[in-house]
Parts: sequence; C-alpha cells; structure tokens
Amino acid sequence: MVLAPGSALESFELLADGSAIWSGEATVVRGSDERIGGRFTSGLLDLHHFRLGATLDSRLALLRDQRESLPAPWRAAVADLRQLLEDAKFEMEELEQAEMHDPLRVGDEETELFTRIRARWGSEFYAAASELHAMSKSLDDRSAVLGRSYAASMLAPLVFPCPMHRRAYEKPLGYAGDYRMMELCAAHELAGEGLYGRFLHSIAQNYTLVQAVRGRTALMHRAAQEAVDAEGEGPVRILALAAGPALELRRMLEEATTLRRPVELILIDQDRQAHESAHRQLSRILLERHHGTLPVTIQCLHFSVRQLLKPQTPDDVRIAQETLANIDLAYSAGLYDYLPEPVAASLTRLVFGRLRGGGRLLMGNLIETPDSTWIMDYVLGWPLVYRDEKTLLRLADGLSPARATITRDTTEHCLFLDVAKLTCP
Repeated sequence: MVLAPGSALESFELLADGSAIWSGEATVVRGSDERIGGRFTSGLLDLHHFRLGATLDSRLALLRDQRESLPAPWRAAVADLRQLLEDAKFEMEELEQAEMHDPLRVGDEETELFTRIRARWGSEFYAAASELHAMSKSLDDRSAVLGRSYAASMLAPLVFPCPMHRRAYEKPLGYAGDYRMMELCAAHELAGEGLYGRFLHSIAQNYTLVQAVRGRTALMHRAAQEAVDAEGEGPVRILALAAGPALELRRMLEEATTLRRPVELILIDQDRQAHESAHRQLSRILLERHHGTLPVTIQCLHFSVRQLLKPQTPDDVRIAQETLANIDLAYSAGLYDYLPEPVAASLTRLVFGRLRGGGRLLMGNLIETPDSTWIMDYVLGWPLVYRDEKTLLRLADGLSPARATITRDTTEHCLFLDVAKLTCP
C-alpha cells in the first residue's frame, strides 16, 4: 500500500529491534511501495532506546543495496552534481566572509552577482540535472526507489539553505506545492541562509518548471481579466480550484480601476492556511487600494476534490450543486499535476457542468522537463503527473456542447485544457 504525502497517521509506532522507541501522531512526507518518510507531529522520540548498532547496520545494508543496484555511472553523476553544489557553497561563503558587499546596495549587487554566476555555474547545474533525468529513465522500479533515497541523502542537505528546496523536501503542510511555495516561486526578494541560500533561491526560481509556474499565473490572470471585462448582465462568477495564494487574483485586483459588473470570487482549497493567506491579501488590496469601493465578494470554501466528486453531507451537496453554479470562469493551475486520469476526467466533467453557457474551463498541467523534474522527484520527493496535449485533451472527451483546445503559457511548459461551453442556439 502506498500512502500519499499529507496522509495523517493518528496512531503510529517507530520500532527498533522489535521495541517501540516512539509513538504518537505522524504525517506522511514521502511514500512509495518500499519506503515511507514521515514527520512526527506529537510526542517525543526516546533516544535512550535507540540502538546505534542497529541503525548503522541498517544504513550499511542500504548502502550495499544501492551500490549493487545503482549503475556506477549514475552514482558518479550524482557525485558530480554534489561537487557542483559544494563548489558553489564554498565560493559563496568565501565572498560572504570577504565582506565585499555594501549593506546599502546588497540587493543590486547580489542580483548582478547571481546573474553572472548562473551564466556559468547554473548552466552546468541544470545540464547535470538533465543528464541524470535521462539516465534515470533506464532504472527499474526497485532501483528508482533506491536512487531516490541515494540522491536525497547526497544532495538534499546541500540545497536546504534555499527555502524553496527545503520546503519542498520537508512539506510542512503535508505537500510540496503549498501556497507558500507558490509565493516563493514568484518572490521578488530572495531568501535563504546566507549568500549561498539566496543564490540557490535564484537557481530554484530559474528552473524551467518554476518559470512555468510564473507563466501559468500570468495566463490565469489574463483569463480572469477577460472574464471580468466581458459584456453581460449580473455578476461575473470566477471559480479558482486549489486556489492556493491566488496570486493571479491579487494582481487583477491591484491593477483594477473600475469594474463594469460585480465580481464574485470563489476560492476552493483543502488547505486552511492557503485560504487565510489569500483572503487576507485580497481583502487588504480591496481596502487599502480601493477603499472598499470595488464590487467584489470573496468566498473561501474549505473543500477537497473528493468532497466535490462525492459530497457526503447536506452542506457538501448544497455547495456542489448551488454555490458552484453559473460559473463564468473555472480554472486551476497545478491541481491536475497530482490527479490520476480517472479523477481528473471526473472533475473536468463536474466543473464543466457548473459553467453557464459561454463559460470557460481552464485547467493547467506541467510538462515533464529534465532540468526540473529530476531534482523535484529524486531529491525533493515531489513527483508530479505530467501530461502531453493528447492526454490532456482526452480529459474533455464527452463534454457537450463544448469546444476544447490546448493553450500554453509563455514558457510553453504548462499546458492548459481550455474548454468553452457553447451556448445552444
């Protein structure tokens, strides 16, 4: 049985030599058929019962298994990538210790420095990750599991000073692509532990798929703006699925001057912290920038995909059938990156049915990309479901009356299933 990241374990025991050394609540962080990683959420680990010999024996057995199962060239490529990181860390720490930066100009100086180093070091780093992506295609399932363990142990500690890498690996909210991660992808100011951590943040922001995250946000912003500007009567109803921080709606409201029609924003997410952040920021823009004059309402629904597809309570049924009705634009950026095809197809049919005539469905899905995909999967434990145009269009089979096309963001690494609900003559 595979436990999905974010799964809660209410009663969990950690055993060593048949004896419990810890018990309490835990959350799954990484899961596979053979290995699981978790985060303890309650209780204390009693180190007195931890037998060092047993731990070392287990670790040595794992290392032997990795050496026997993982090709030597593959392990060497991981070691080369580790050396690249260690070289960058050494250089950044040397620069930091030299105190070469004027504190009043550190932002501009760092931007110039990071841009210059990315041109030579970054190209080597991204190329090495891409090569490992290609090499990993030949690993069988068991070797791939061992490879993920090996790559994470070799590389994760060296990328932890970057807040994006560390958050993706540790998954404090139970999954990697949480609202704070999306904010870090778009952040103008770099964060991290020291100069090296901020440099890695700049490296992470320039992964192809992170650039696509920003590109898809811009595309959704344009779609929302088009819906708001469309002629018609009554309120414009916009539904954001797995809304996260709603960066595209923040931008739309920041740029708005007047609205020809009232706007109803409906944000669905299973993460309460994402809702709190999005609602706080959207409300702040409406109050501080527009002084409450824009006719905009915000409704945040704490709802999961399962609740949408199979509502269990009367409230769930009412929300699914009444609140989510006559939608002008329904969109999602990264939700389909996590959904298997049957679930994604069912959700597409359900949301399409909630559109009014002339409404639009816009569902994003990232494309597998070597310089990003290998780091995310093998080092950070962040696997995604990637689709091409054909498989994404297949999710719209049977929708009627509809016109389904594929729209790409400006990076062309995020595909959107773009479905218009036609009005019947």
